[in-house]
Amino acid sequence: GAEADTDATSNANDTASKDGGNNDGGDGGDGGDGKATVGTIAPLKLHLLPIHASITAAALSVYVTSFQTPQTAFLINCTSLCYVAGYSFLKLTGLLQPRIGTLRMIDRAEWRCRLLSNINAAALTGGAVLCFMEWPYDPPQEGWISAGISSWPVTFASLLAGYLQWDLCWMLWHANHTFDAAAVVHHILFIAISHYVLYGWYFKVPFAWLSAAELSTLPLNARWFLAVANKKASRAYLAASAAFAAFFILTRVIGYGLGIAHLWANHALWREAEYGLYFVVGGVHAG
Repeated sequence: GAEADTDATSNANDTASKDGGNNDGGDGGDGGDGKATVGTIAPLKLHLLPIHASITAAALSVYVTSFQTPQTAFLINCTSLCYVAGYSFLKLTGLLQPRIGTLRMIDRAEWRCRLLSNINAAALTGGAVLCFMEWPYDPPQEGWISAGISSWPVTFASLLAGYLQWDLCWMLWHANHTFDAAAVVHHILFIAISHYVLYGWYFKVPFAWLSAAELSTLPLNARWFLAVANKKASRAYLAASAAFAAFFILTRVIGYGLGIAHLWANHALWREAEYGLYFVVGGVHAG
C-alpha cells in the first residue's frame, strides 16, 4: 500500500514541537536534558532504546527482503541505502535547509527526512502514471495475480518498500524526541503488505491508485516546512494548505474510494488467491 503518508514520518499537524519540549534533542538521538523519565527507567537506558529498536528494524528488514527474488531484493535494499546516503549528505552539507540556529535540532532532522519523503512521493506519483498506462492487462487476471510478468508496479512497489523500511528506522531512531505510534504501526503494516504482494506479484491494478495517493504528500510537506519556518501567515502557506486539501480529497478520498470499489468489483479475479492476500485487502481498507 502506498499510503506512506509517507507524510507518516511525523504528525501532519503544523506544530514543530514534537519532542515533548526537549529543545536540545540532537539529531540521531543525541542530546536530551536528562529530565525525561518513564517509570524507573534510567535516562541512559531510555536514550538507548530507540537506537536498539532502529537497528533491530534494519536487521529485520534485510532478513525479510531476502525472501524476495534477487532482483527485487537488490532494488529494495539499494533504495533504503540511497535514502541513508541522501540523509547523510543533507546532514553534512545543510543543503535545502534553513541556516543552523533557526530550527531545533530535531526539527532540522525532520526537515531532512521530509525532503527525502518528497522524493519518494514524486517517484510514486510518476510511477502511478506508468502503472495506469499498463491498464487493461491481458489476460485480465495478470493485474491481480501475476504469472510472473515483470512490469512497472513491481518496480515501484520495490521502491516503496525500500523507502518505508528506511523511514521506519528513522522514526525509531528519533523516538526519544518525536514519536508517532500510529505512523510506526502504519509503516509496519504497509511494509508487510508490500513484501507479500511483491513475493507473489499480486495486485498490480490496485497499486496504481494506491501510489497515486502520494500526490498529497508534496503539499503536506510544503505546508510543514512553512509552518516550522514561522510562515503560517504567508500566501504560500495558504496555497500549500489549499493544494493539500484538494489533492487529499482527489486521491485519498475519491480515488481511494473508487479503487476499493473497483477491487471488489473484480473479486472474481483474485478470490482464488492464498488467504494471505485477504490480509492485504484488510490492510488496504485499514490504510
